Amino acid sequence: MNGLKITIANPVVSPREPLLVSGEVWFTLGDKDFPAAHWTDSPVSVLGSLCEAIDSAEKGEVGEVYFFDGPYYVKLVPGPADGRGEVEAIAVCDRAGQISGTGEGVAEARCHVSLDSMRAQYTNLLGDLEGWARQHGHAEVAEQLSRMVRHPRRT
Repeated sequence: MNGLKITIANPVVSPREPLLVSGEVWFTLGDKDFPAAHWTDSPVSVLGSLCEAIDSAEKGEVGEVYFFDGPYYVKLVPGPADGRGEVEAIAVCDRAGQISGTGEGVAEARCHVSLDSMRAQYTNLLGDLEGWARQHGHAEVAEQLSRMVRHPRRT
């Protein structure tokens, strides 16, 4: 199973303070949509978590991309330090751990992906979301998005 794609669609800004962006956000690992196609969540939170996970993976550490809703996350496990810059992405449902407070959850899908690809998707999605906010008159949201890290660090 190869390839990872992140989709953000149909964003909506809350009509009152605090301004929150909700919408569809999901990962496709190979042919598996995770947590599910058209999953409704907070795309900005997922992007922020993705940036931190990429930074961790760049340092050779496991990174985790959390969804705001539900017991779901995508774990980025760096490969051997062979200069390839690749991670194994593992889609995890931790429903049992959420209840018991223990455990690692169940891996629902896996794939290998380059950190360069992950970084490019992050940067493109963040730019697309900022552009959407400006185009739809959400200047305050666009300004907040413009302050998010554009390029996860490279070590």
